[in-house]
Amino acid sequence: MDTCSGTPVSLTLGRRRIEGVLRAVGEFVDMPEAPGTPGRRLRNLILDFGPACAPVEVWLAEPEPLGPPAPTASSRS
Repeated sequence: MDTCSGTPVSLTLGRRRIEGVLRAVGEFVDMPEAPGTPGRRLRNLILDFGPACAPVEVWLAEPEPLGPPAPTASSRS
């Protein structure tokens, strides 16, 4: 898990909004939407909203890569 220098974040719940910071960026997992389908890549983030609440762990979808994947050494031979 990589710790962060405190990138600002906010969370809106109805009319309530709380401000905090991104504390850490963790691992990712590939979570299938249904059995036998390709997984969506989810990234783990730790958000700190200070005295408003305990640190919050969230899993957000990684953006789809732009363009084709880069060739690997084995695909070039």
